Amino acid sequence: MSLADDWGVHGVTVNCLAPGWFKTRQNAVMYENREWVEYLCDRIPLKRPGQPQDLDGAVVFLASDASAYVTGQTLLVDGGISTGATRALPKKGR
Repeated sequence: MSLADDWGVHGVTVNCLAPGWFKTRQNAVMYENREWVEYLCDRIPLKRPGQPQDLDGAVVFLASDASAYVTGQTLLVDGGISTGATRALPKKGR
C-alpha cells in the first residue's frame, strides 16, 4: 500500500516533489568548490544547478486543480540530471 492508495478514497492526492541539485545551507560548502560545481553543471543537461524559483511551477501544479488526477507520483525537478548522470562526485585522479 501507499499513501496515495490510503488517502485516494478520501479525495486526497499524495505526490512527491524531488528537486535535483539546489544550493542549500546543508550543502553550501560543496558549492564553494568551483571544480565540483563545474563538474556538476557539466552533467546537468540544463548546465546549471536549480534556483529556488525553478520549483515554483511544479509546486503550483501539484497544489492546483490541474493535478486533480495525479497521485502517487514523484515529480523530478532536476534540470535533467536524472536522465543518466548519476554520479555526484568526479572520479579520483581527474
